[in-house]
Amino acid sequence: MIIGIDASRANKSAKTGVEWYAWHLIQELKKLTKGDNNSWILYTNEMLQGGLEQLPENWYEVRAHWPLMKGWTQARLSWEMWRRPPEVLFVPAHVLPRVCPKKSVVTVHDVGFHRFPQLYRSRDRRFHEWSTKDIAKHATRVITVSEFSGREISECYGIPSERIAITPNGVDHDLYRPIQDTEAVEEVLKRHRLHKPYFLAIGRLEAKKNIANLIKAFSLFKARRGVGDPIYLALAGNPGFGYEEIKKALAESSFKDYILQLGYVPEADMPYLLNGAEALIHPSWYEGFGIPPIQAMACGCPVLSSNNGALVEAIGSEAAIFFPPGEPEAMVTAMNRIIDETGLKQKLRMAGIIRASKYTWRLTAEKTLPVLTEW
Repeated sequence: MIIGIDASRANKSAKTGVEWYAWHLIQELKKLTKGDNNSWILYTNEMLQGGLEQLPENWYEVRAHWPLMKGWTQARLSWEMWRRPPEVLFVPAHVLPRVCPKKSVVTVHDVGFHRFPQLYRSRDRRFHEWSTKDIAKHATRVITVSEFSGREISECYGIPSERIAITPNGVDHDLYRPIQDTEAVEEVLKRHRLHKPYFLAIGRLEAKKNIANLIKAFSLFKARRGVGDPIYLALAGNPGFGYEEIKKALAESSFKDYILQLGYVPEADMPYLLNGAEALIHPSWYEGFGIPPIQAMACGCPVLSSNNGALVEAIGSEAAIFFPPGEPEAMVTAMNRIIDETGLKQKLRMAGIIRASKYTWRLTAEKTLPVLTEW
């Protein structure tokens, strides 16, 4: 069987959640399928890089060059599908090309744009609605990353549950781990001009991540702890949709000097930031899974999380302090508990490490492989 994979997102140099999902999944599938009876093709718009270019004997690259900024999937990949279609096409990132083989599999990570449309740019929301309806109509199988997302996709778009496969995300445990070398941690913190002690939030600075409410909650937390409280809030991520509201919340905060915007943090540095943090705070309005909390748990970093979407399912009810995302007061309570409650940090660290150990990219690939190969 010839199985094609859209590797365009995995091949990006600056990766975030969906891109890392695609990259790790492809790399693990290579290990699982080395020497099998199938031929595997990676479709890309640029030269494969970052390890993707290392191909087993039964894996191949098709570089479908496209000079424009947009339209590669709908135009160039469609042309390749029409000209030389594989028997199965797998798209790890939520949109099918216009032309597909009869057997097509696509990953839908979540449908937050449908449940919380006000948190998305109108053009992005319209595109996601169109692409998901197109998936419901044309995809043979749909992969998603949690039981919660599976139910949401079925309910919102009428896709029967038998067409939906659940393959939870993984964590790179070679990278995300407890780090005993405190000097190495301090060196990375210094490079990012980050001061201990601090809470850390990871993700784009955008409306759907609920950062404005986090800033309000942190300001309340600081005000109530009084003069001399040393704790900072570090925001790791680039600005996104809704950043104007975040800027306003920052401007209005009496503690703006304690709120640090780190911008995009390279993946290699993230475990060090997590190891140095008092806790990860993840206040999202909606998540189909929630990779940053699991990465934090793998590092032994306590997690304070929203209780929306799939977060409780993914994190586990005993491995974090949860709060309603629309209640800054509840966030303040969570922050105070992690700082003041004797033994709580250690309890969450141990529970988090144990829980995170069940999530591996190898397991994600093992659950994905039969979806692509067993027909």
